[in-house]
Amino acid sequence: MRQQDRGRLARRALAVVGAAAIALVGAVTGGTAAHAAPGPANITGTSGTLTIHKHAGDPGDAGNGTVITDPAAIAALGEGLEGVEFSIQRVNYDGSPIDLTTPEGWDQAQGATPGNVSAAPYSLTSVTTATTAADGTATIPDLAYGLYLVTETSPGANPIVSPVEPFLVSVPYPNAVDSTWLYDVHVYPKNKLNTTTPTKTVSEPGALVLGSEVVWTITAPIPELGAGDTYRKFVVTDDLDERLTPTGVVVKLDGVELTPDVDYTLSGSGAGALITVTLTGDGLAKLTGHENVTIEVTTEVTSLGDDGTISNKAAVNVNDSVRETDVPQTNWGPLKVVKTAAQDPAHTLAGAEFTLHESKGGPALTPPGTLTTNSAGEIVIDGLWVGNGTTLAKDYWLQETKAPAGYVLPEGDAAWTKVTVTAGSEASVVPVTIANTQQQGPELPLTGSAGTTAFMVGGLALILTAGAALIAARRRQGSAK
Repeated sequence: MRQQDRGRLARRALAVVGAAAIALVGAVTGGTAAHAAPGPANITGTSGTLTIHKHAGDPGDAGNGTVITDPAAIAALGEGLEGVEFSIQRVNYDGSPIDLTTPEGWDQAQGATPGNVSAAPYSLTSVTTATTAADGTATIPDLAYGLYLVTETSPGANPIVSPVEPFLVSVPYPNAVDSTWLYDVHVYPKNKLNTTTPTKTVSEPGALVLGSEVVWTITAPIPELGAGDTYRKFVVTDDLDERLTPTGVVVKLDGVELTPDVDYTLSGSGAGALITVTLTGDGLAKLTGHENVTIEVTTEVTSLGDDGTISNKAAVNVNDSVRETDVPQTNWGPLKVVKTAAQDPAHTLAGAEFTLHESKGGPALTPPGTLTTNSAGEIVIDGLWVGNGTTLAKDYWLQETKAPAGYVLPEGDAAWTKVTVTAGSEASVVPVTIANTQQQGPELPLTGSAGTTAFMVGGLALILTAGAALIAARRRQGSAK
């Protein structure tokens, strides 16, 4: 081959790898001083190896296809990402694989870009998939010489918010350092991770009885993207507990309400709904330069369930990077009061009236308002709020305002009873017993009065008279003899 042809082919080789970004977008080391470029006639063998080094961080300078050995440069790579999956597809031209061992192959590769290799005259052949190991590397051996499209297909468990764009890589790759060919090609694509930590909180209820509303607030920090990337997806999901029924959702960007059906769409209704907030194109366009998206989900607490503790976790998906919130909890428990007679605890009393208070002497809670013992002498409150998080019990006060008929109404401190409500089910409730003393009746006449004494004296006189008569009769009988 003439020297002029070799130079032309070398320039073509370097042009195609430069135009295709040659897989080294996001690498951390750049090229070195110019050398005479290698030509296809110098290629030996038929296959080579591609090693992908996957790390977290911002893309730096373009790499040069060689393995990085400098300790400082290795340290600067950042965390290796395990479990990232790539597909490697060979590029065809007019139905045949591009052969870079020939001048014609470099001519065919001249116009290839990651965006056009799936359309005629180009096409793709699926070759293989590779998944990075614990150190972030994936090696694809025995690649026939040619041009390949490398696509990141799955982030694995990594919260990658800005994946690497598909790139082209040639095997072999021209070594600009010493004018040879690299048969073992190393690329260092980097990913921008979503390192934000969304949070979720729950408010105290508006009222303290079951059926009240609590507000769950999800705060989703907006992650920073890689250079040139855009926000393509922002979805917040909240899988509600079956004991929660949503009554309203408000979405805000840095405290300013967004417009439903314009900035976002909303789905999910009914008990235990999966609430899903999805930002539209208009909403996504507003994210740049802002810090947080907040979603306020208002729910009615409808029942206690098995334990009275209701927790929820939300998930935030930005560009397919998913981050989960912490798990706040609202806690509720039942209250049962039994009114009995002090003289006979087995005897329950209907008609006693109470009010419920958070503190002794404080205002009565409405709801529930006035509480009256039923025919079984009971007051049952299905559920009262006892706290959030790890707080599982709360003290309330009952004030007796009306005693059952025929019983004494306590006065002063005696009218107040402290009750401790503990998170749990209705079946687990421990009744609180409050006794009343029976009223005293009017005074009755004393037994042994004057009338009774007269009867006793008269009876005694009759007895004495009868005895004297009997003695006299016996004496007469004796004299006759």
